[in-house]
Amino acid sequence: MLNILGMGWYLPKTEITNDFLHKEVGLERGQDWVDSRLGIYKRFSVLSREYILKTKNQNPAQALIHARANAETPVTMGAKAARNALDQAGVRPDQVGWVIANNDTPFETIPSTANFLAKELGVGSGPHCDINSACSSFARHMQALADIRPERLPEFVLCVQTGAYTVRTDYSAKSIDGYIWGDGAAAELVSARHGGRLKVEPLIFETNPAGADDIIIDSIGHFTQDGGAVREFSIRKTCEMFEQIALQKGLYADEAYTVAHQANYVMQDSILHHLHLPESKHLRNVHEQGNIAAAGCPSAIAQHLDKLHGGDKLVYAVLGSGLAWGGGYMEAS
Repeated sequence: MLNILGMGWYLPKTEITNDFLHKEVGLERGQDWVDSRLGIYKRFSVLSREYILKTKNQNPAQALIHARANAETPVTMGAKAARNALDQAGVRPDQVGWVIANNDTPFETIPSTANFLAKELGVGSGPHCDINSACSSFARHMQALADIRPERLPEFVLCVQTGAYTVRTDYSAKSIDGYIWGDGAAAELVSARHGGRLKVEPLIFETNPAGADDIIIDSIGHFTQDGGAVREFSIRKTCEMFEQIALQKGLYADEAYTVAHQANYVMQDSILHHLHLPESKHLRNVHEQGNIAAAGCPSAIAQHLDKLHGGDKLVYAVLGSGLAWGGGYMEAS
């Protein structure tokens, strides 16, 4: 059994509201469309508002340079989330034996984001590496650790999910993605030897390469997706995972908290309605910080961790490019 001893999250300092995007940047779709399709009201960016307003981010390579000058990158965000997780767990960086990271929008091709994070945090040598399955990476990290015999794991493993999707977002007038994406990071300090705040039992992780072209960020361009296909897949597959995990663990709808990929508030409402799940026990933050990719689900758990009491149950389900999906069961200690 894996245990999460501490969790952290971080959002960059630039707040991007719907009014700013519609009235100043000039995105054609306004608040009524956002209300009916997304339910997202603000998000945060490593880019400045002035930069987005001036350039509409038509050159992602230039945006990367701007973000570095702004001192906010996937690595700086991941390090801040990681420090919060370590502080919560009461563990020093030099006690961490392995850093695993996800970063869909790396500013450097090599070395791995995990090694940059280890250096930034003061973590010593170890098998630090990136394990990336886009927005489903939190589930992949938990599954990867669960697949290793406990005695083979270091005493403490630090998992980090981070990304700066706004650097790859088109803010021209017809853009939809400008309303969706935010930047941010999450981190979890995990151990198989020490108890913690949450017990974790990963139960599902799969990919379907037939959907490999449905969500893409190429090496020099903007984010692109087949929005309709991805939306249908996400709702259907999340419902399937919630039902599969509940059946496997013998849970009823009102017995457990739920948390999904933080892609879209309206989509989450559809899932809750379809499965008759109580909204009061669904953890989410997408309406207040946008879709921050792999960091969305774990940041929602981290932000609501204090409301979980010993014995509380939680089912998580996430999806991402690949197409990939994963989920599992947690219990508060």
